[in-house]
Amino acid sequence: MRRRLTSLSLLAFLGLGTLAFAQVTGVVNDANDFPEADVEVTVKGTDKVAFTDENGNFNIDAKVGDTLVINGKEFKVTSTSLGALKYSTTENVDLDEVVITSIFEAPAKAGQTIVNSDQIKDFNPSLSVDQMLGGKVSGLISQAQSGAPGSTANVTIRGALGLSGGVKSPLYVVDGTYMSETDMNSINPSDIETIKVLKEASQLAIYGARGANGVVIVKTKTAKKGATTVSYSSRIGVTNMMDLPNIKVMNSSQLLNFQRGLYDLDPTAGYGIDWTPAEIAELSKTNTNWADESYRTGILTSNHISISSNEGNLSQNFSIGHDKDQGAVIYYKGFERITSSYNFTSKAKDWLRVGANVNGSYQTRDIPRDRFNAQSVFNAVLENQPYADVYIYDDQGNITYDQWGYPVYNPNNGGGYPTLDEMAKMYNRTRQFKLFGSAYVEADLFKNVTARSTFGATYVRLQQEIFNRGNTYLAQLLGSPASKTDDSRDNLNYNWRNEISYVNSWDKHNLRATVASEFQKYNNYRMVIAGRGFPNNDLVTQNLAQEILGGGSSFTNRSQIVRYGYIGALSYDYDRKYMLDAYIRRDGTSLAGWNSMYGTFWGFSVGWDIAREEFLKGNNIVNSLVIKGSYGEVGDDSALTTYSNLNLISLGFYNGQFSGTPSRNIANADVSWETNKKLNLGLEFALFKNKLTGSAAYFQDKRNNFIFPNQFSYTNGGYRSFMNAGQLTTDGLELDLNYEVVRTKNFDLSLYGNITNVNYKVNQLNGTSQLFVSGSAENLVHIEGQTPYQFYLVRWAGVNSQTGEAQYYDIDGNITTTYDGGDAVATGKTPLPKVFGGFGLNTKVYGFDLNADFTYSAGGYSYNNVYQWLTDPNGITNKDVSANNYWRNPGDNARFARPDASGHQYSTQFLEKSDYILFRSLSLGYNLDKKLLDNTPLKSLRIYGQVQNLAMFTKFHGNPVQGTGSSESSTVSSTGYVSNSFAGFGYPMTRTYSLGINVSF
Repeated sequence: MRRRLTSLSLLAFLGLGTLAFAQVTGVVNDANDFPEADVEVTVKGTDKVAFTDENGNFNIDAKVGDTLVINGKEFKVTSTSLGALKYSTTENVDLDEVVITSIFEAPAKAGQTIVNSDQIKDFNPSLSVDQMLGGKVSGLISQAQSGAPGSTANVTIRGALGLSGGVKSPLYVVDGTYMSETDMNSINPSDIETIKVLKEASQLAIYGARGANGVVIVKTKTAKKGATTVSYSSRIGVTNMMDLPNIKVMNSSQLLNFQRGLYDLDPTAGYGIDWTPAEIAELSKTNTNWADESYRTGILTSNHISISSNEGNLSQNFSIGHDKDQGAVIYYKGFERITSSYNFTSKAKDWLRVGANVNGSYQTRDIPRDRFNAQSVFNAVLENQPYADVYIYDDQGNITYDQWGYPVYNPNNGGGYPTLDEMAKMYNRTRQFKLFGSAYVEADLFKNVTARSTFGATYVRLQQEIFNRGNTYLAQLLGSPASKTDDSRDNLNYNWRNEISYVNSWDKHNLRATVASEFQKYNNYRMVIAGRGFPNNDLVTQNLAQEILGGGSSFTNRSQIVRYGYIGALSYDYDRKYMLDAYIRRDGTSLAGWNSMYGTFWGFSVGWDIAREEFLKGNNIVNSLVIKGSYGEVGDDSALTTYSNLNLISLGFYNGQFSGTPSRNIANADVSWETNKKLNLGLEFALFKNKLTGSAAYFQDKRNNFIFPNQFSYTNGGYRSFMNAGQLTTDGLELDLNYEVVRTKNFDLSLYGNITNVNYKVNQLNGTSQLFVSGSAENLVHIEGQTPYQFYLVRWAGVNSQTGEAQYYDIDGNITTTYDGGDAVATGKTPLPKVFGGFGLNTKVYGFDLNADFTYSAGGYSYNNVYQWLTDPNGITNKDVSANNYWRNPGDNARFARPDASGHQYSTQFLEKSDYILFRSLSLGYNLDKKLLDNTPLKSLRIYGQVQNLAMFTKFHGNPVQGTGSSESSTVSSTGYVSNSFAGFGYPMTRTYSLGINVSF
């Protein structure tokens, strides 16, 4: 069949087109109700043409009253949402008119990537939505903060970053409600219809400061026209801890002989243990696998039901879901979530439309500690001695119990602390209730003019309880009674948008003009109560505490942030061939200095749909080609701290008297927004009868006026202020490709992949040529003219094969055996990956479907504290087997130097590439033949199996995908935080196996 695909115009995907034209969608089935692929759909009397995909779906530019021609059959368009069409269908098809009228809903297609529900449907539902985007979207990198169930991710788009650490996260817009990355585990993936990722300034400008680092628009499912549908999905599975790549700890015999070998090397050095052969033989009889003692096979379950109806003037959808993932660590319940949603749209009058959506989520979560000592189970699993027992035994070989009936755990395990005791007895639980949603009213004021008002809000109630029972080893070690901390947060954030749009078409001209205003307010309240001295280990309410702690242990605080903006938007095209879009926004923020609270930001884009030109029509090689370009400036206030623009008084008590002192911050009335000048040049294409489709883009971001602290001399009081300075350029290339290898009625095979290359350069700093990153977990530095966030370390020069001494480069590049921290230099290596993306395949064969999904990253570095600790000869904890590869004799080509009392030093020896390829998901499903369901109430039925995190391919020693190396050492909110800059003892990745069923009635 001859196929032509008219290139999709920029305007159509802007949702900013005319009220007359819209995207008509539908499904084409053959006489046996099977979806038909590669069927030509045209608009009678025009050159508009589209083709159905592998599921029979199509969309095409048309207007009410047009006639669609499908394989010779004509169908009258009465609205724009088409159900399933058979060849024998009657001429009139009832369609539902859907027109996007808000400029905040879905701006241009150029510079955005759309992820539909099919692409994420098989992931473990406890995986947060932002993690699911990893590898699916070019330009976007998603690094899980940890492997714990319910964890969210560090997401950056096109290398967005500042110079003071932290994560420049995108804005998440969920059905019109503004949300942040911490909210992403509150959304049930089963409720999602599409996710759109916006990247270009011409789109981002309309979202103001919140959208400066990209926008992720999440649209939840709505009802389809003409029927009531009930859908149910269920899944059950198991989860296990993945082995750390390239890490293998010693067994008892190996560790005992390693310790004896160190002693033999130098009995006077103080390291190693003088074990006798008999002691080694006896102790080797105990070979505790601490992973088996601390980890388990966890159970995960998921159930979701939705009911949708779209008849007459009312469309509504209701859903409820429950997800539970125990995780892989004993004594912890993991992550549990209950979600519910309801949305409706109604045509109240011919000129009046209303709609609303409300979503609720209640979740509980508890996770183990991940810190740099034996209180972390992930540290204990690796470093506890295998020849140590888990429990204390009596003379008869029985486990001993304390007075409360708990087993007594053995602290003499090398780490000096019984981690399992804390895990079994300490209570640490977080509960969160979240209610979010939006509502709108839209009215046709008069011909070509529409007004719309939208209100969106998010309410969060979060409560964390941490209770250290008096019978824990920790409490007894510290000599303190039972203690408890209650941390409660109450946040209400809302936004209110008002728009008036003029839309008109004449001849081949299409125009839309919009003016809008937006008000945002964020209200945050926190209360922390700390108490100690509870009557027993079970009564834990604070009114029973003998003492409520002050001195900063118990406190309350509150804060507010207000933003306000005016927006103007203009969209024009000629014959849907030449396109122009322009935006301008005047924004104000309460975070900036009094003299600089307002900024003006703007953007524009141009596009050329070459496929609509006469010289390309009928071409069998180039089926579609759209060239696009955009430029704009956006403002970012995310680096401005709350109330840093005010001179405040710190109130408290001194010597028992109420007192006030000036705060250390001096307000700078001129401190203002960070600004970002964004350029994008790209194209979209379809070649070889649409078998090869994709897009490519070059982008450049120039960020200016970063927020820097200006520290005054301590002789002048040690005060500080904030200032704007510096410039950073980020540029790169993106490429998305999709290739249909085979597409027939019973067999489809397609491959996909995307790649992004990002480069960074610091153009200016705050008046210096070199700036160390304050508060970072590792030594990082910025240097003008070079890549930001370089590791600043002494350079490792290997092992002297004749003497066994560790060698380093001094500051002048000469080899020395003397370690001196003053020889540290900028290494040119950063945690920032240069290349990242994803690839995979999708295939369907006679009802079966197989999907494989990979993600990858390359070019970044991470300081490997875990491997340094596991190979350091000092100490009596367990080691990695490679620690035994140390120098013994002249001529040895050993990995590690001859052991000495100083142990491993802080150098590039443990700065490792964090490159990886992750086989993230493999699913196999079967869709029951629809003919078998004809006489049943079922519309469809699919069963499937899925494996998540099958394999990790890396040379890194441990987990290279660890956004937060240790949450008790550095978190996203910490000063100087840089994602993936170091490996600590964090929650490793887990592998899940699950079976599921999807059924609709």
